[in-house]
Amino acid sequence: MNSQSEKLVDLIFQKLKSYKAKEIFLEKEDLRKFIVSLLK
Repeated sequence: MNSQSEKLVDLIFQKLKSYKAKEIFLEKEDLRKFIVSLLK
């Protein structure tokens, strides 16, 4: 992944982790793999 994509993953990860309405169990690596699969 390029640095811009990595920054996007970081941003999404931080937003989801700070979401208080529901507890979200998410690993950053899983999120990255999911986004990569969407981009393919």
